[in-house]
Order: sequence, then structure tokens, then C-alpha cells
Amino acid sequence: MKMAATGILESRVNRRAVQRMPLMVLEVKGKKFDKVFIAQAEDLGPGGLRLASSSQLKVGDRFPIEFVLPDHESKIECSCEVAWKKEVGPTSDGVGLRFVDLSPKAKSVIEAWVDKEEKKKTRF
Repeated sequence: MKMAATGILESRVNRRAVQRMPLMVLEVKGKKFDKVFIAQAEDLGPGGLRLASSSQLKVGDRFPIEFVLPDHESKIECSCEVAWKKEVGPTSDGVGLRFVDLSPKAKSVIEAWVDKEEKKKTRF
């Protein structure tokens, strides 16, 4: 939430249609122009993920990625598209990736993982 000029607290509108779960340690391996890069995902949902990357990704770029969920059991492989990019620092960018061809099974695995992690958060 942020304070408006009127002194009234404003809440940010969540534009996502589905819930995402923040991740702090999820390595994503991508392949672009026959070069492999590793990035760290910052949140994940069935529609895509946000990552911190020092690679030269541009909005509209498409490439294959793979990652293993923090349960260390579920490997996800699909193609993705860079939906947005924001400079975070002098050597890294925040990048939003949209899953292009995520299988229904992989999508349900991600949804189940997000739901499980969300329930853990609400228990405490």
C-alpha cells in the first residue's frame, strides 16, 4: 500500500488473473540463440514467472526454458516469451516471462505447488 496525496492509503490493484507465489531460489535455464543462461526466478504462477537476469533479453523474445520446482521433484520445460522488462540495477534486469506452450499437466503441477505454498503462508 502507498500513501496518497490526500493522506488516504491506496492499495495496489493486482492485475494477475491467477495467484503467484514468490520464490527466492529457483534457477531457470534458458536457451537463446544457442547460448544457455541461468537466472533466478522471483515469483512463479501457472501463466509465467518473473526473474532477475543479466542476460540481454528483449520484450518479444521467445526461447525454451526449464526449471525444477523447489519440491525438487517437478521439472518444468516449455517455451516462453518476454512480456516485460524493467532495469533493476546496472548489471541486472527484472524480466516477466509468459509461458507459451506449457502443457496442461505442467500447469496443474505449478498450480498445485502455488496452492500448497499459499496454504503454508496462511497457517502462520
